[in-house]
Amino acid sequence: MDESMKRRRVCSERRNEKSKEVSLSSGLLSLPDEVALNCLAHVSRLDLAALAVASKCHRSLVVSPQLWDLRRFKGSTEPSLYVCLHILPEPNPRWFILNPMQRRLKPIRSNRYEEAQSLSSFVVIDWGIFIIGGIRNGEPTSDVFFLDCFEHSWNRLQSMYVPRASATACLIGKKIYVFGGCGDEADSFNWVEVFDLETQTWEVLFVFTPKMPLNIEHSVVIDKELVYAVDDEGQDFSFSPSKRLFWTSGMTDSKPGHRSDWCVIGKLLFCRGTRGRILWCDPEDGFDWKEVKGLEDFQDSFCGSVQPWGLGKTKVQYDINKLCTDPAGNIVIFWNNPDSLELWSAVISLESCNGGLEIKGKIEWSGAVFKLDPLSKSSYSVNVLYSAYVNA
Repeated sequence: MDESMKRRRVCSERRNEKSKEVSLSSGLLSLPDEVALNCLAHVSRLDLAALAVASKCHRSLVVSPQLWDLRRFKGSTEPSLYVCLHILPEPNPRWFILNPMQRRLKPIRSNRYEEAQSLSSFVVIDWGIFIIGGIRNGEPTSDVFFLDCFEHSWNRLQSMYVPRASATACLIGKKIYVFGGCGDEADSFNWVEVFDLETQTWEVLFVFTPKMPLNIEHSVVIDKELVYAVDDEGQDFSFSPSKRLFWTSGMTDSKPGHRSDWCVIGKLLFCRGTRGRILWCDPEDGFDWKEVKGLEDFQDSFCGSVQPWGLGKTKVQYDINKLCTDPAGNIVIFWNNPDSLELWSAVISLESCNGGLEIKGKIEWSGAVFKLDPLSKSSYSVNVLYSAYVNA
């Protein structure tokens, strides 16, 4: 190599080093941490994740608790859809987050603790999800976990006093109320437990009910303070936390059974029925459930066929296996498509018609969000245990 080439190489290396110095000194790292965090607080969550992967220098800022506290303070958090799937025959459920650009479920960090396999209760707060009780090793458990949706980290919290499975739970103010789920052990002194978010402690609550024990099938919170509930006999009840009292109007559910995933949009209740139907009612007018109209063609698409081993194809009717709402007031549903080993989802907008006497739905989007590995002997079917939007 002659002298001129050596000089050119040395000059090129010096220019590259100078360029790197300028880049570092003029980027986020040149700013005080307080200013840099303030800038990052307005960046989307997807871009923050990309920044943390692309730059080791910025990763410490992206994952700092101060950044997430600042995002929440500034109202810069974004709603993300979290879904808990039980992929049979795997013993434990797995958690996923929906990538909003790809519209696919992406796995998040697994719980390092052994959590319940089914029949848990779930409660969403501003930045995470409580997983309460359930069945573990064939028995009800009192375990309680918290999924921090900022950091995708798991925390084991103080256990309940009573093991519970298939309980109903709801958030009222800064307390989580858990009703039932304790089977034959239920009485007025252990049927309800309350978790205080501020003290992080449980309290057993004595509650008077018209009959004991109530087997609550569904419950929702209206106006952030009143719980509407229905028992296994279709009898409706209301619960007041301040009065510690259940009472009934004497009305019964117009269509008892075969309804799940109650949710509230405005002052109306919605749930999933059978054969792909979505139902709604106004609780102030009694639980007179009506079908959301305009989805007939969509419901017809729930037909398909399966081919049992060694037999001919059999026509079957798929069904919605989970329903929730999004921050825009739309219905979000999930269902399995055995023909393609895929889990599908749809977003349905709602419109009030005929003076509020009818609700019409419109499919805004639908598609596959998760697919089982057709070559894997360990993946046979998938069941959606829970789905909800969390601001993070």
